[in-house]
Amino acid sequence: IYIALQQIMRQAANDPQIQLAEDGAAALLGGLPPAVLVGTARVDIAKSLAPFVVIYDKDGKPVASSGYLDEKVPILPAGVFEYARANPDDRITWQPASGTRIAAVIKHYEGANPGYIVAGRNMREVESRIEIIGFIILGAWAMIVAAILILLAGIYRFAPKSAAP
Repeated sequence: IYIALQQIMRQAANDPQIQLAEDGAAALLGGLPPAVLVGTARVDIAKSLAPFVVIYDKDGKPVASSGYLDEKVPILPAGVFEYARANPDDRITWQPASGTRIAAVIKHYEGANPGYIVAGRNMREVESRIEIIGFIILGAWAMIVAAILILLAGIYRFAPKSAAP
């Protein structure tokens, strides 16, 4: 049950990023300049829960970004771009720094200036909820085990004793 709930919550953490990546890729394909798409907002991805967007060129170099880590545009590993080029998109958990985990969606787009759009969001709240679910499930399991042990002890205590031959 825990694994199923954990996976449901983790996958749901991608929902805003899926929309941002798909709509952003369509806008870039339509000719919208990357700087216009990301806007002027600056999101500190280590602290903020706000979604952010990073546009990379075809070689994986950043072109425009609303997300920053230590005042720098975060760089994804090259393998992520290779996978996203060969697939409709890539949905990953990315840890660009210790204590910073990002739910990210990477989408490749073609056109006159092909590249990649990455939409991400800090997972701090999602991971906190997953931890709470783990404690609830562990507590429920402990109560069920305790109830079974009490029931078995009661059955054993009050069960008729057979006479030994």
